[in-house]
Amino acid sequence: MAAGALAAELGHDLQGPVNVFRLITERLGRGQPLDAEDTALLREELDRLSGMGKRLRELSRWSLTRTEHTPRHLLELALASSPALSADRLELDVGAPEGVRIACDASLIGRALRELLDNALEARSHRAGARWEQGEEPCLCVWDDGDGFALEPGQAARFGVTTRAEAAGLGLTLAVRAVRAHGFRLEFSRTEGRTEARLRFVAPAGGEPSTKGAG
Repeated sequence: MAAGALAAELGHDLQGPVNVFRLITERLGRGQPLDAEDTALLREELDRLSGMGKRLRELSRWSLTRTEHTPRHLLELALASSPALSADRLELDVGAPEGVRIACDASLIGRALRELLDNALEARSHRAGARWEQGEEPCLCVWDDGDGFALEPGQAARFGVTTRAEAAGLGLTLAVRAVRAHGFRLEFSRTEGRTEARLRFVAPAGGEPSTKGAG
């Protein structure tokens, strides 16, 4: 089911570049020269396809190597993995209680957090950030003060969903896949003028707790 949804999304998103390449090919076939705008459009579509290929290679990874990490370390991995992310652009409050550790594949969860933070920065009106929430189901909450979802919050976690017309929707797909591979949950909500994505570090059914430390 997930594979079918992803395939449908990819088919839809690939149609744009295919249409552009077909149009350019037809113009060249008629002997019409390309202008600077045509060249820029081709370059943009090629960059998009290259980005999609990179994301798909990331999606091909299934095996997990679980080690224990603090919430702050996972967030630092996310920040370090994207040139668009920096602590001075985000409001960060991830001071989890002493001793809290999350058993996870840090590279995959770091990538998931990177996608959530990138989305928050893109969607914000003025502010975006992340905070640690302690409780029965501890989580990292990524938030922004933008206008909110273009669709129902419950639909935002589906494979391939994007709220940006020019995007492939693979960023959130990667985040959802990485989270679900661990048995964790990704929840979206709209609260008091903020869009919030909560990465809940819950244990797989019948498995060991994924967080250790203060409760």
